[in-house]
Amino acid sequence: MKSYKYVGPNDLLELVKTVSKGEKILSHQDVINWIKDTDQELDADNQVIATYIVDLDKILFIADRHSEHVVCAGGENVLSAGEITFSVEGSKVTVSEVTNQSTGYCPEPESWPHVKEALDKADLESPDSFGREFVFRRCEKCGLLNVVKENWFVCVECDEDLSHSWNVN
Repeated sequence: MKSYKYVGPNDLLELVKTVSKGEKILSHQDVINWIKDTDQELDADNQVIATYIVDLDKILFIADRHSEHVVCAGGENVLSAGEITFSVEGSKVTVSEVTNQSTGYCPEPESWPHVKEALDKADLESPDSFGREFVFRRCEKCGLLNVVKENWFVCVECDEDLSHSWNVN
């Protein structure tokens, strides 16, 4: 079981000391309570986007979309991280989209099964895969973290070819 350690800036890691960990989600009611308790606003489609992580116990945690994944995780390693979109109709909550967009942890698209297992544990209807998959690579020449787009494995900073294998840690 592959886990991901935090690879982002140290100043964001310091936030773990002062900001609470994300909200543990074990049911749709936990999502409803989080929306109310944190004054989240649903958009015109009755949706809200949150930051999420899946911890090493395969439990989903969420936080405000503008918060850091490392804070949501309490600084711990994760099985996946990204953004999650909840659709809310009355007391019914479904998951309409999930991504692996986290430059703090850079999880691979292959982390999806852990997300699906955490959503299933919480009895949340969800898609069968990430809606948008992000591929992260570190440039071995200049050290820059790159988001690979359209299978173009070239560093945006120094034009060096990027590894086709995950190399972020």
